[in-house]
Amino acid sequence: MAGILRTQIKKTSGATWFQAIFGIATMLSAVATFIVLSRAAPAAETPRTVQLLLYANALLIIILGWLVVDGYLKLRNRSAEAGDGQLGRRLMLVFGLFAMVPSGLVSLFLWASITQGIDTWFGQRVVILVEETASLARENVVEFSNVFEDDARLMSVDVNNAADGYLTDRERFESYLGIQAYLRNISAAFIIDGSGNVTAVADNIAETGFFRRPNAQTFQAVDQGEVVVSLQEDAGFASALIGLDDIDGAYLYLAKPLDPIAFSRLRRADNALADYRIAKERSDQLKFLLVVAYFEIVALLLLLSVRVAQEVAARITVPIQRLAVAAREVSEGVRNVQVSLPPNIDEVRTLSQSFNSMTKQLDERRADLITAREISESRRLFVETLLAELSAGVICLDKEGMITLANRSAENLLGRDQLVGQYLIDVAPELTAKSLEISENDDVQEAQLELIGGQGSQFIQLKVVKDSIGGLVLTFDDATRLINAQRLLAWRDVARRIAHEIRNPLTPIQLSAERLRRRYGDKLGEGDSVFNRCLDTIMRQVSDIGRMVQEFSDFARMPKPNPVKFDIVKLIGDICFAQQVVNPDYQISLASDADTIDVSGDERLLGQAFTNVIKNAAEALASRSPTDESQGQVQVAITRASETMVQIVISDNGPGFPADLKERLLEPYVSAREGGTGLGLAIVSRVIMDHGGQIELSTPEPASRNGAIVKIILPVQMKIQASNNDQKLETTS
Repeated sequence: MAGILRTQIKKTSGATWFQAIFGIATMLSAVATFIVLSRAAPAAETPRTVQLLLYANALLIIILGWLVVDGYLKLRNRSAEAGDGQLGRRLMLVFGLFAMVPSGLVSLFLWASITQGIDTWFGQRVVILVEETASLARENVVEFSNVFEDDARLMSVDVNNAADGYLTDRERFESYLGIQAYLRNISAAFIIDGSGNVTAVADNIAETGFFRRPNAQTFQAVDQGEVVVSLQEDAGFASALIGLDDIDGAYLYLAKPLDPIAFSRLRRADNALADYRIAKERSDQLKFLLVVAYFEIVALLLLLSVRVAQEVAARITVPIQRLAVAAREVSEGVRNVQVSLPPNIDEVRTLSQSFNSMTKQLDERRADLITAREISESRRLFVETLLAELSAGVICLDKEGMITLANRSAENLLGRDQLVGQYLIDVAPELTAKSLEISENDDVQEAQLELIGGQGSQFIQLKVVKDSIGGLVLTFDDATRLINAQRLLAWRDVARRIAHEIRNPLTPIQLSAERLRRRYGDKLGEGDSVFNRCLDTIMRQVSDIGRMVQEFSDFARMPKPNPVKFDIVKLIGDICFAQQVVNPDYQISLASDADTIDVSGDERLLGQAFTNVIKNAAEALASRSPTDESQGQVQVAITRASETMVQIVISDNGPGFPADLKERLLEPYVSAREGGTGLGLAIVSRVIMDHGGQIELSTPEPASRNGAIVKIILPVQMKIQASNNDQKLETTS
């Protein structure tokens, strides 16, 4: 039980933060509920926000109630464990009463105020006042309509008396019509026919916006002897229509501005009366809503007050209880007990510091023993971590050749997972044979070997050491890049020397052959075909050797890339078009997932590289089997491999790469074509690598299909990869 109490004490800090944040949330929820209720319209439906707040308050009440009960139980348990069950409960009772009694009295007063206030709002006197206000505003509008109707009747009598003028002197009649309108304070007067067309207008009308063509129902009502008055509030005027008995088929149309203030009062009064009636019908619901909301607010505040009282009581009693529990644990044999110091500087804090000093001295003796064991364990973990992070592969073998330890690099280099527990001869037979050979020869402990797996050919640098129990420790690393770089530098040096040594005698040989033709060609005549054929052979061979020397020179003197921004889709598209013109019998197509893809690189070098690859693919189509009747195709696909990389895949349906040379075709002087120098793909590979890219040769899937695939991946932003050795070689050559 003491251990459980100690665990609870350690969690006090986190729980205090949670309760503080929860208390703030409770206060905010109560304030938000009060504000939303005070702003809610009584006639409107209960807002969704109020409903959500009520649900949230109910949830907070449940959580607060649980916290109060939980706090009481914890305080009682701590008091019982410390041997004092009275102090904590007594303090909690006193603080709780001080919080609940004032809140209860205020709650009763507010409850009575809310109930009486709602009853007063919806009393009979308020109802009479609201209805009389609306009736008064409505009477003003009715009076306006009645006066306007009387004016229309009187004016129609005067207009009928002047009917002869309408037929004989229209201009004088319109002047008379304007005078009648002016005398009656009417803004507009019109004579219209049964279709609503205006036939006469009062001559004092300044605006034409007062006229609205009456509808058929209005004409029907007027024909029955009525005066139709229309209050067109949106247009800002009232209109009256009355028939003229002495003018056949004519009607008098009058217009008069409305009083916006009177109509605004009428609308406000009607809306207020409607809202009040709705609110009165929902008064019981509103009272229930206010009661529930008030109850939740009071409950939240009361429970929060009780919880604060519990925390205050706990802050006083918990330090004393901690000391009691810690002293009991020390008596039971626990030596590393430390009590947390109270925040207040007082006698209890001094006592806690003295207790901690005593238990610390006991714990230091025990810590010395634990430290020695931890040092040994840390060394073991360091060795394991070092092996896991090494780039070189490490494998430990027992006497039987079973793998007992293998780091992650070894699994990656061998392309296998979970090497531990397997025999090395089953995983890598070549590595097993070379390891046994090295272990039996005391003079040689390191060697190189080539592993061929699913990822292609790899050159491995292997070192073997015997352990003390008869097993072997193998350390190996991938040396493929290093060996390829060494080979490349060596071949470039050879190419430079060959180009230098062969280029010098080529020019004299060519000049000598041309001189022989000029000097003896005329003397021997056209009939000596042997002489001419020999000279042609010499010239042709010199040209071929010159081309080879130029390729050697290009390979030895690879220029440094000059990066510029260009559209790689356009570059490859132009190359495909040029090759299609040169090879009209084959189909050379280009597909791209974007119209333009801008990259940074040496446009000339990359253009030469892609031209070489596409040209090789087109030339390979000529070597297809005679029985293959399908059309030769070269397909180029450009895609965005990622935001920073572009992938170009060049495929054909030719004979494909030779299986025995596919892994070495990117090396210098390795060619699958008769008469080839073996430098084309080597130069392409070098250009791609100098641009920070990758090139990969493969065959289509399934293996029964013919063809070759060259996949090139280039960065959108060029990264110069040329080494210092390459630059030095370019300078010397």
